[in-house]
Amino acid sequence: MLKMTDSRLLLLTAAASVATAVLLITVKVIAWYLSDSVAVLASLVDSLMDVAASMVNLLAIRYSLIPADAEHRFGHGNAEALAGLGQAALIVISAVYLLNESVGHLLNPQPLTATSLAMGVMVFSTVITIGLLLLQKYTIKRTGSTAIEADSLHYLSDVAMNIGIILALFGASYGLFWLDGLTGVLIGFYVLWAAWQVGYQSVQLLLDREMPEVRQVIANIVAADPQALGFHQLRTRQSGRTYFIQMHVDMDENLTLRQAHELADAIEGRILEHFPDADVLIHQDPVKVRPQVPV
Repeated sequence: MLKMTDSRLLLLTAAASVATAVLLITVKVIAWYLSDSVAVLASLVDSLMDVAASMVNLLAIRYSLIPADAEHRFGHGNAEALAGLGQAALIVISAVYLLNESVGHLLNPQPLTATSLAMGVMVFSTVITIGLLLLQKYTIKRTGSTAIEADSLHYLSDVAMNIGIILALFGASYGLFWLDGLTGVLIGFYVLWAAWQVGYQSVQLLLDREMPEVRQVIANIVAADPQALGFHQLRTRQSGRTYFIQMHVDMDENLTLRQAHELADAIEGRILEHFPDADVLIHQDPVKVRPQVPV
């Protein structure tokens, strides 16, 4: 069960993402208006998409924290994967717009103005975004949130974008006006790659993809118990921050029902030590144990 403190942390991080995007939009509008830089415009458009994506994230996280009910027996965790898919779509839209604007400026370079102010705004944006990324990294480590992870990947691409824009503005101050358009094109393709990463991960979660890292941990846990004679039909999937784990464990057919139950509980307990928010279901399979013949 997700701790209340973790719930607050998730909502705080999602709200911080929205607030950061709104702040960055404000300063980037000023920088773009004064500099007329397509690279700054690219960053502004991306921040507008950030607001939409972060709002979707906030709503999705609030919904995913609702406990399981009669109509959603497995909880509402997949809302986070849906939010990630929505983010990917928004990122693609921003990338296409950016590429369209950047190609025009690359083919027809235009002088830029107020480059020093624009560079200052982009440095400020980078620092603020890095601060948000640190908060998101802590939240992901603590909660394993898919939606926050997708949002974090987006803001990580923003940092790379900001650095590229700073270099483009610096070049423009020395007359390299074509660098502005080239930077926009490169950033556009990078943003498309980020959209692919976010979208692919979200789709895999919605398709209940197996979790190889979980399978290996379970194999080690079962192998370490001398009463567990093996396991099979292991199934794993993730919904939000919850891991669903189902498997059959082979046990000596001579064990009593209580002994078999206690063994299953012990294995489940060790699994929960590794994955505290997991939902574990173990079926006990009786098997005939051959007596060992002395050599």
